[in-house]
Amino acid sequence: MKFSVIVPAYNSAAFLPQALDSLLSQTAGDFEVVVVNDGSTDNTQELLDAYMKKDPRIRCLTQKNAGVSAARNNGLLAAGGDYVTFLDADDWYAPDTLKAFTAAAGKSGADLLLGRLQMVEDGRPAFFHEMADVLAKEETVGTFDSRLLWNFLVSNKCYRRAFLLEHDVRFPATGFSEEGAFFMDAVYAGASMAGAPESIVYYRRHTAGEGLSVSQTASEKNLQSLEGSMRHIYDAAAAVSADGDYLQEILYKHLHILVSQFYRELWRMTDEALVLCVGQMDALLQKLTPARLNAICGANPDLDLRRLRRDKADAAARPRVSVVVKKRCTSAALGALLAQTCPLFELLLSEKASGDLPAEITDYPNVKTHAGRRAAKGPIVLCFASLPTFDPGLLQHLQRLPVKNAGTARLLNLLLKRRHGG
Repeated sequence: MKFSVIVPAYNSAAFLPQALDSLLSQTAGDFEVVVVNDGSTDNTQELLDAYMKKDPRIRCLTQKNAGVSAARNNGLLAAGGDYVTFLDADDWYAPDTLKAFTAAAGKSGADLLLGRLQMVEDGRPAFFHEMADVLAKEETVGTFDSRLLWNFLVSNKCYRRAFLLEHDVRFPATGFSEEGAFFMDAVYAGASMAGAPESIVYYRRHTAGEGLSVSQTASEKNLQSLEGSMRHIYDAAAAVSADGDYLQEILYKHLHILVSQFYRELWRMTDEALVLCVGQMDALLQKLTPARLNAICGANPDLDLRRLRRDKADAAARPRVSVVVKKRCTSAALGALLAQTCPLFELLLSEKASGDLPAEITDYPNVKTHAGRRAAKGPIVLCFASLPTFDPGLLQHLQRLPVKNAGTARLLNLLLKRRHGG
């Protein structure tokens, strides 16, 4: 049983060696690595040339830059293995991953194998993807198991190549959530599925310091691509007679992505992208049943989803949190505040705290200079002498705390002061 590992690579020189080294260290021997150089302009090709000289199991295809979907599709057509996996150039395998897929394929004969996924933050393995872990332990998984909708990432899947070719399953050229559309097309084509609990793929989540990946950008293009991918999944599910509850889960998943990856990035989106995002959210909110609507609102109490902020001026006018700074505010601290996962806040800066902050920061509609606590509009008010560098989720999690009386509020204020120097 031979495996083909398909690796799309575009300007991947910084991460590609780790991915390739992890493949060459696999304890399973019968595999090939098909790297598709998608028109890289860095030294990706030089690295590949060196690796191909080192190990004949690595081969390279080159193409003009056409995107990750085209690269994966071309790799699939060129592959010679009985099973194929898709590994991004910035991710890597644990040493026994292909061995685990081999064992699971031999035991089950499944068309699609589901492995484990460990998320990597700041270059270090952090936590396991919860839903991937659950599915990897299953001996069989049914077509309309809604848990599959929460496990779109491509790297921890292994496919029988003949099944993909027979059913013409390919990655769509959407550029966002194309992994989910590909995966669910295979599922709705009737793929038999089984878990591979001993396989582990390390999935890198890029930080702002590393440079956010294309899929981490809250852009109009990504919003349009997401809409196309999720509509494709919905229509494909309906075509194979999915029931109403399952279709509601697809709508809920779509809205969840919009909320968590776009709307929460409100201050880093363009005005045009925000208008598009809110319009798409509006349409989905109207399609949800009351139960699913209550569920999404309950999961995001800090966002007040029943009263969406239509634009940045609206968000600034109706904050959930007011942050007051009396003495000092640096650009770095303000940048961290603007990157909070709860965007419904205002920042009130005294004349002294305003200092020499650049106009592009103080021009944000939720940043008010020469203002103090009396101007605060939010039901929660945090006061600091110097603005600290907040953890990204601080304001979001703060609103989940049961602050019910003055004593609890004083304790919370004390804890914030101790941690953040307020």
